[in-house]
Amino acid sequence: MKFIQLLLIFLAFTLNANSRDYIIVQSTTSIANTGLLDILSSEFEKQTGIKVRPIAVGTGNAISNSKRGDGDVLIVHSKQDELKFVSEGYGVKRYGLMFNNFIIVGPKDDPVNILQETDIKKIMKKIALSNYKFISRDDNSGTHIKEKNLWKLANINSFDNFKYIRTGTSMANTLNVASEMNAYTLSDQGTWLSFNNKNNLKVLFKGGNEMHNEYGIIAINPKKFPHVEFEKSKEFIEWLITGAGKDIINNFTYNGEKLFFTN
Repeated sequence: MKFIQLLLIFLAFTLNANSRDYIIVQSTTSIANTGLLDILSSEFEKQTGIKVRPIAVGTGNAISNSKRGDGDVLIVHSKQDELKFVSEGYGVKRYGLMFNNFIIVGPKDDPVNILQETDIKKIMKKIALSNYKFISRDDNSGTHIKEKNLWKLANINSFDNFKYIRTGTSMANTLNVASEMNAYTLSDQGTWLSFNNKNNLKVLFKGGNEMHNEYGIIAINPKKFPHVEFEKSKEFIEWLITGAGKDIINNFTYNGEKLFFTN
């Protein structure tokens, strides 16, 4: 009995010694590119004393990292993958955090004439059947997953490789390529608004249920990864969903334009 008591004391001491004063947030790039994640991290630390260390990568990479236990909280925008992440035991529960829209951007003179369209299926078909380039992230990010779903919705299954350019990189870099090549692409609204190299590009389509862009937040499961800071993660999630973080998200603007809306 005495041995068990000593063992429990030792384990408690060890767990306490290994406790961190920060949480690691695996996040999609769009929240970081706009500056919102830095503001949320700074304010959360001021109010709670808990530091936030964000790692901003594409949704696919953020999920892969979290599946290895490399983080405490996951913020991404691919609901189907988020629910799968939880159902497989990697996350505790998915919460809807906030949303905006995906948008189609392209040359201001709109040579494919999609500005007049209201049906995203027609827009994707027009782009696919035209002689103009489309720039894809092709990186398994939330935006790339949405793009693939839109092609599927439009029954487009193959592409002319000359016209379909794969960057395999971030949204900002993909927008840079579209700007340089005067091409069409799909973007999240937040990254587009904070993007400074628009040149001849403009927003040609947004809105509609198919373009809805929802961000979810998940605490990594401590039963699968005992080292995670679960209690601190729960506090961060609650602060974002029902506390002061929610107001920061709702009041956040870039160049006077509101970027995100809480659920």
